[in-house]
Amino acid sequence: MPPLKVLVIDDDWKTTKLIRMNLEGYGFEVTEAGTGEDCLRMLKAGGVHLVLLDLNLPDLSGWDVLAVLKSTEDLRDLPVIIISVEPPNRALATRFGPEDYIEKPFDVRELVARIGKIVRDRYGCDGFQAKSLNCREGGAA
Repeated sequence: MPPLKVLVIDDDWKTTKLIRMNLEGYGFEVTEAGTGEDCLRMLKAGGVHLVLLDLNLPDLSGWDVLAVLKSTEDLRDLPVIIISVEPPNRALATRFGPEDYIEKPFDVRELVARIGKIVRDRYGCDGFQAKSLNCREGGAA
């Protein structure tokens, strides 16, 4: 089974590098986008299973990106975790429905645990084992 693909949208290369190093260690394929427009272009190409989205992007706000995702039929069910220095905006979170919200700075172990829960719930995976994703038959494609 090919690895689950995570798209990290953040204009801070230190954050994306930290996330990439950790998630690749667990068997994920990680791609990066530094702007909202790049993110939307990559998502429309397909193949992404989970999105980690910063709210403070140089071109669009993360909320704008999330609004486009939730209004696009092929993308609306894609799980999104917001990772931001901004405290959670409950009204926008209720409206656009991110799967989770993590404030920066964050503990990478917490991020990995939250991703693991989403992967188990959404894609039928048993979790992380020996630094690789162990999905049941019929899990993510």
